[in-house]
Amino acid sequence: MQYERPYNDEINIGDLITKLGEYRKYLVKKWWVILVSALVVGMALRFYINWRPEHYISHQDFSVKGTEGESTSTLGSLASSFGFGISTGAEFTNEYFLAIMQSRRLIKETLLQERTIQLDKQEPRTDYLVNFYLDMYPRWAKKKKLKKFRMDHGNIDSLTIYEDSCLSIIYDEIIDHDLTVDYTDDLDLNQLEFSSINRQFSLDFANYLANAASDFYINSQIVVEVETVSMIQHRADSIRAVMESKEDQLAALQDRTAFTIKAAGLINQGRLLRDIELLNLEYGEVFAQLELAKFDLRNKTPLVSVVDSPRYSTIKEKEQIMLFMIIGFVLGIVISSIVLVIRKYTRDSVAEAKQKQELIRQYEEQQAAVLLEQKENREIE
Repeated sequence: MQYERPYNDEINIGDLITKLGEYRKYLVKKWWVILVSALVVGMALRFYINWRPEHYISHQDFSVKGTEGESTSTLGSLASSFGFGISTGAEFTNEYFLAIMQSRRLIKETLLQERTIQLDKQEPRTDYLVNFYLDMYPRWAKKKKLKKFRMDHGNIDSLTIYEDSCLSIIYDEIIDHDLTVDYTDDLDLNQLEFSSINRQFSLDFANYLANAASDFYINSQIVVEVETVSMIQHRADSIRAVMESKEDQLAALQDRTAFTIKAAGLINQGRLLRDIELLNLEYGEVFAQLELAKFDLRNKTPLVSVVDSPRYSTIKEKEQIMLFMIIGFVLGIVISSIVLVIRKYTRDSVAEAKQKQELIRQYEEQQAAVLLEQKENREIE
């Protein structure tokens, strides 16, 4: 035999609206708790901003342009006649330039630069940037691996495994918290920002990283053209040296046979004149190839223009105390409201569970009494 439950677990829209109304009234009733929480969080953020060390941000803007010359069919046919082709399709992307500025090698190389910096309450000293970075932030003393680490040389190719692993830890910290690179489509500029608690350190770090990234980017884009120019230049120098040697031999032979004319002398002079003429023609062709290669090199060299230099754009980070207080006030309201809602929901759930248990107990007692009464009636009959 089945019986209906003494309570209903289903929730309809009306019950939900009623519940929301109850929660709203409950929050309004606890307005003083919300206000106190908002003031506490707002003041806590204000004290945090005052306690936090001042940061200096070095900002730098780059304009990266890949230049492609207008060498079309004329230059192409001229170069091909000498056995060299001039490529015209080189795309220079800003994403690649940003990736270079964040590369491990360049940042580690920057940390190994030697500069003269004065930290707080210390005399100016000349040291590697990585050592200054460790001295500026006491948190590194808590890391067992970096507690006694000091860099005593600036050669990145001579790093030991231990030194490289320590620099990798510092690199991760810089990428996560100190260095920001970005590209803005509207301005068509690459932007670099580096932040630290020392103005000179921020300036030196950002300045070297920017220059090193620019040089690496330019050299990586024209490596083939540079090798081509170097190869042709070496060939031209070799031909010129042989040609000058032949000319010296011809002059010496003519000096020795100035007053005597012999058949052997005429043959040697003819051979030398022929070699010099051939070398002169070959040198002219190679020289033309060299000029074309140099033109191609200049044509393919990207332009990295510095718009804002760290020297003029290193500024102290402005802490907007009022803004942080407003943010803290809003966070206090939100957090305290959520806590109060969870508290009320928990208390209501417990009360509702006890009420359901009481209803079940009363229902079971009623059902037992009904069954007992039916049993007594059957016995009387």
